[in-house]
Amino acid sequence: MEKAGLLTVSSGQQQLASGSGAYGARAARERMSRRKNLAGLCAVTVGCILLLYASQRYSSNNYATEYFRPRERTGTNLRILNSHKYYGGRSYGGAAGGTSDDTYPPIPTTHNATIGIEDVLSYQRMLLASETASYEYTANFGENEKLTDLIPEAGGSPRRSLIITTWRSGSTFLGDILNALPGNYYHYEPLLDFDIIQIRGPPNDSVAIHNLRHLLRCDYSEMENYLDYGRTHNYLFSHNVRLWQQCVRFPQFCYEPRFLGPFCRLFPLQSMKVVRLRASLLTPLLEDER
Repeated sequence: MEKAGLLTVSSGQQQLASGSGAYGARAARERMSRRKNLAGLCAVTVGCILLLYASQRYSSNNYATEYFRPRERTGTNLRILNSHKYYGGRSYGGAAGGTSDDTYPPIPTTHNATIGIEDVLSYQRMLLASETASYEYTANFGENEKLTDLIPEAGGSPRRSLIITTWRSGSTFLGDILNALPGNYYHYEPLLDFDIIQIRGPPNDSVAIHNLRHLLRCDYSEMENYLDYGRTHNYLFSHNVRLWQQCVRFPQFCYEPRFLGPFCRLFPLQSMKVVRLRASLLTPLLEDER
């Protein structure tokens, strides 16, 4: 009986040991499988990062670097930057029917470091004179009205078009149509620095109306947040193709109120597109005779 009991205990211990060994082997295989999966995931991640880096490093149209600030013109974006030269079938600043991508008249001085704000303003006056030469403003704005009556720099009052709407309404397309008019200065989404919100009342409404009023008067003072936003988000100004042309050529002036105000006052037409402000809040602006 003692021998039988010992055999039974020994057999149970062998079965227990056998079960433990099988469990240990299975656990080891699972650990190995998890390690292989982790290694594979790491390899895929590293591969994606390398591909992303390579695509940004060697792409000829690098959005990540072109997005944030004015840069020198390149062949890929030259047509876009110069698109305003072709409004009305006339090359902007060149002869009628011109086909060149770059038909700017020569600027008075040859090196950007020696060019001052007044040089750029004089250059823009020359471009505007060419752009508006064949456009009959009197036929559109009044029998006895002259172009100089619409130019703030000459003491005139510009014609202003204000689009107030909401997102996904086609306002970008409509804004571009208005911007195709010769001599137009485009205030594109001037409330972009408020982020993605719909302004319905205090406290943002007073600041928003203040900003719109200042821009429509070509007054860029007390607009620090707006200008700071533009320095890192170039689409704030790039839709204003006539301004952006000079920003690309002379980025040292682009976000300076002492340049932007006089530059804006050269234009007989202004347009503005706003999607972040309720129309009911615009009563003070619409009642302002100025």
